[in-house]
Amino acid sequence: MTLFDTATELLVRLEAASAEDAGDELLARGRSVRDDVMSTAEHLEAVQSYRATIGRTDAPPLDAKAMRQAIGRFRGALARSGPRALQQQSAATLVDVMTAQIKRVDRWVASTWRENFDASQELQERANSGDLHGSPEMKTKASGRAATIAVLRNKDPIRDRIELEERLKVEGLNALLERVNELVEELRNAIAAIDLEHAAMTPEVRAVLQSAASEDGLLLAEVTLELMEALRSAGVLDDLVVRRL
Repeated sequence: MTLFDTATELLVRLEAASAEDAGDELLARGRSVRDDVMSTAEHLEAVQSYRATIGRTDAPPLDAKAMRQAIGRFRGALARSGPRALQQQSAATLVDVMTAQIKRVDRWVASTWRENFDASQELQERANSGDLHGSPEMKTKASGRAATIAVLRNKDPIRDRIELEERLKVEGLNALLERVNELVEELRNAIAAIDLEHAAMTPEVRAVLQSAASEDGLLLAEVTLELMEALRSAGVLDDLVVRRL
């Protein structure tokens, strides 16, 4: 018997129990177990679809024996005791077995999803370091892409699918993965553009930026009108702030 079959049988028995005026607590417990069974079946199917889409073969195998035994014992309890089986150990065992299987596959899903962001880790660190000196447009783009990537990395491609699709304005897992790769590439390109801008700066300006980024900072007494004009021409004057030691 499949999980869907189990949930269907449970629903039928609950409806019969309702007609016999079973207790509210028992009915509520039955609906909870039924919902757990249905959601587990749906989630495992979604994980299977996810695995097939990304072409991975290393998904952790389900403990089919434990699942079959738990379902069989609970089904037997239903046959013998009707809705009262919900108060027996077989119901709790079924829920525990399903929960354990879900945790196993969820860890694998999270791991494979985050692999899509591994290449962006160093880029995100640079974008958040405060040590990027370039045009405001490229700096804004880099920080924006880094922030978006950080949020996406912590999402679940199955449980958060709708939210991800709405955020990225795409439909389907393949489109999600493609858009994630595009965001990483956009972050890479923005940082590369900033690096090019930095390389094009005069040695004097680069030296100032290096000093400003150091622990001691740049002494205000060293800032001349000529230096301020050079920083303004390089588009980095607004990157610098005055702070008290």
